[in-house]
Amino acid sequence: MAENKNVSRLNAHVLNKKKGIVATPLNNALGNLLQPNSWTKERMPEYLWLGLILKYYGRKDGFAKSFQILYELSQNIPSLSHPRLSAIFNLADEEQKTVYAIICRHVDKKIISPLTILYRNSTHPKFNEYFFIPQLSFESRMTLLSETIKMFSPSQSFEATDLRFLAICLMLFSGKLNFAPHLAEEAKIFEKYPETEHDDERMRKYRPSVRSLESMHFIVDNQFITTFWKAIGMITPCKPWRIKFENNPEDLNEFISACQKILEYILATNKEKALTDDKFDIIMGSITYALKIFLEINNNSLGNSILGRHGTRSIIEIYIMLKYLLKHEAEKPEIWKEYKAYGIGKYKLVLLKARETEPDTTSHFTLPLIDCIVNEHKFEEFTDIDLKYFDKQGIREKSIDVGEKQLYDLFYDYDSNYAHGLWGAIRECAVLACDNANHQFYCIPDIYARQNLSDVKLDCIKLLKRIFIWLADIYQIPDAFMGRINK
Repeated sequence: MAENKNVSRLNAHVLNKKKGIVATPLNNALGNLLQPNSWTKERMPEYLWLGLILKYYGRKDGFAKSFQILYELSQNIPSLSHPRLSAIFNLADEEQKTVYAIICRHVDKKIISPLTILYRNSTHPKFNEYFFIPQLSFESRMTLLSETIKMFSPSQSFEATDLRFLAICLMLFSGKLNFAPHLAEEAKIFEKYPETEHDDERMRKYRPSVRSLESMHFIVDNQFITTFWKAIGMITPCKPWRIKFENNPEDLNEFISACQKILEYILATNKEKALTDDKFDIIMGSITYALKIFLEINNNSLGNSILGRHGTRSIIEIYIMLKYLLKHEAEKPEIWKEYKAYGIGKYKLVLLKARETEPDTTSHFTLPLIDCIVNEHKFEEFTDIDLKYFDKQGIREKSIDVGEKQLYDLFYDYDSNYAHGLWGAIRECAVLACDNANHQFYCIPDIYARQNLSDVKLDCIKLLKRIFIWLADIYQIPDAFMGRINK
């Protein structure tokens, strides 16, 4: 999918083992020299007064009006390098009056009036002297201001690029921006841009040049920007936006029944192994555990839930671990017994801690039961605790070992974000985007659980099929049974 986007592939990223970071090619090359700022959040608000002119008059007339204003500003206010509203507000009173008078000579003051919602008479008296119109209602000004913010927020849009072009025009008119002789072709772009329509093929070259130049000549006024977004955000309502994913309606009971029949058949035909074989215990117990996870997902409609992803991750880990154990049993005959001991050791660690902390009797941790399991086959004083990964390899290394790296990359790593409660997962399922440009599309906690997730059940079925196909190679399951799960 990255082929059609201006993004780098994973193998182009640079691994810094010392820092434990996989850096983008751009960040790796520039490091601390790269100080990006955002058009939408940090620059667009400064030029919103020009955006109001463009929106009202349209591209052709809006450019013409803006050019007249900016040219006169370049001649009358030489200290003004950029048409930033914060810079205008910082001018002396007489210079501010000159700026506002120039604007009013070329456009109707009602066009700029919506900004008086944010910049009131108490703090910006000269601005309000020129642009506050009592006859214009708050609602009409707010609507126009919100529409303009939304219109010019997307940094790569045609409208935003036009506004970004105007942002550099003051430097062009004042002679503060010049092109070296060898950049003559680049200079022509800025001559031809206003008269070239966006559907013209040449604009595919013009637009990036405009955006690049505009972003290079800017100093962020943090106080102005913070005040702007706080003011507009506090007086407009949120618009929570969610994606609705449909639940997979397919009846999966036949598939579940087929899996159960296979396990029942293997138990019936391998009774001796069930009594004495650690390998049999682990294989059958692990697959039953995976099937029980799927049963809970299906029976409790958890396919579209956070817990559905937790369950999918566990099924993947079970599958990879079983393949790993089987692959290495020839070289490590005790591997199945060691795996059992490893799991009991993990339970023992919790048990010892619980005895010291005396957990609440209402807790889901049932100390007597865990005590019984830990001491079921061996007195706990003979059970060591292994604090490392089993067999000293994490699940990622094991997935590579058994040829399931793609399964790890595509699903396990993703679902682990849910298991660990990392921000990517939280952002996807626990917060809603606010579909209001005035709020910078910020995140709203989904406290009433309106956002669901894409269904995991079909992925679980694929995983279980792979597990049972693997199982069939060990215990010879009749085709009649396998045929039922492969329908």
